[in-house]
Amino acid sequence: MKQDQPYSEKCYLPFIFYPTAMWKNKHGSTFVAEHLNMDEPCGDYVIYLSIPFCRVRCKGCPYFVDLLTKMDPQNKENTYLDALIKDMEKWSRYPRWSQSRLRAVYIGGGTGSILKTANLKRLIDALCTYFPVTKDTEITLEGNAHDYDDEKIDYVVSSPINRISLGVQSFDKDVLKVVGSPHAAEESERVIKAFKAKGMENIQIDMMYNMPGHTLDVWRRDLQKLKELDITHLTVYLYRIHEETPQFKFIREGKIPDVADRESDGVKKMYTEFRDLVEKEMGFEMYMHNHFCKPGFRNVYNDYNLEHVADTLGIGAGAYSLIDNYRLGSSKDINEYIQTVNEGHHRITTISQKMTSRHHRERYVMFTLQYFRIWFDRYRHRFGTEFMDEFGDIVSKLQRKNLVRLTAQCVEMTELGKEWFLNVVLEFVNDEFWDNKESQNEENWSMNIVLVDLLAGKKEKWLGEPVNNQQMGVI
Repeated sequence: MKQDQPYSEKCYLPFIFYPTAMWKNKHGSTFVAEHLNMDEPCGDYVIYLSIPFCRVRCKGCPYFVDLLTKMDPQNKENTYLDALIKDMEKWSRYPRWSQSRLRAVYIGGGTGSILKTANLKRLIDALCTYFPVTKDTEITLEGNAHDYDDEKIDYVVSSPINRISLGVQSFDKDVLKVVGSPHAAEESERVIKAFKAKGMENIQIDMMYNMPGHTLDVWRRDLQKLKELDITHLTVYLYRIHEETPQFKFIREGKIPDVADRESDGVKKMYTEFRDLVEKEMGFEMYMHNHFCKPGFRNVYNDYNLEHVADTLGIGAGAYSLIDNYRLGSSKDINEYIQTVNEGHHRITTISQKMTSRHHRERYVMFTLQYFRIWFDRYRHRFGTEFMDEFGDIVSKLQRKNLVRLTAQCVEMTELGKEWFLNVVLEFVNDEFWDNKESQNEENWSMNIVLVDLLAGKKEKWLGEPVNNQQMGVI
């Protein structure tokens, strides 16, 4: 193995959820009252509101969506929103939320911006009525440029929504056509400029590289357009081909070109040129994995969800939560969600095991490493113990591989560690969660499936020499 190749295989998964395995909720609607401590405030928390609709399904998308036409002959949008607001009101009654600090709200899906302007207003009014929204609460609306007419833009800039996120992917129409994206290059540019003209500064966009037909020259044009638009926050992702999607089938049949090898010089050059542009010319900082921003424009939702590992209340079909050391969520079935809410219950179909004190520490470390370092004083303040006493063996292994460095204040990733980011994070997964094939038989949220499949395999495939992450430390 080469010196700059610390593991035999690089992990490219874009998300980390922990504990990963989820199980069918056999307690039914009584789970909230019987297993979650809803009468005690939790401190800081964030809310995820699920709008599980899209206009079209991208060819490479593996995630759950319910297609919603503009005509909406079955009145799905109104019916779902009625249930969502009713569910919000029921959740808001618990002291865990009403007596705590709501730091951020993320309206996603699906497509948050797909709602008609009147329904978007209904949703925001309900949010501000039922939950402790303040002027400092970050409220992000995720969506597509196609959804924004002048009326919706005017409403958003006058509303409590103070951050928008657009899935641009690319500014090249031919690349977007190949991947079947609903985004249009000229629409993205129009909407970004319209929001900026009306005073909306906090604009985030998603970009992807190494899509089918996405050459280095096309990527360079994308980067130039990115520079011209002068947004304040962006994320960049390496395009993934998911099995069982139309995109996978088209590539296998030779109808569209395959993506380039992820370790090829051309793909690495795409990422290098991107970082050079945004960090050296545009004034961005890579403050967390795949996330870049200008000073003052960090993603507050992620900061509390990940860096602070605060509770997350997910509301809606397909939404997942972290409450009182449980991961829990609602299935993707919209009709069943509506029926359950209208019967006066919360829709909780899947739950994790309750995290032990050890698991909670592991989750904290894995999530905080999204920001590339673990501060010893913060760990000590949160848990009353020393990070190195509990994870020193893993840190020593990572040091030997030149993936982290130690200072008096923290352990932080090296540039090589950032390149092998997911492998580093996986070092902190408890041994008991590996080789878990049973969890593959459970119904899983689409974004969670890839992690369930990964941890159903052998730890050595990704991490090589074992470090016992079950017996270290006495908790």
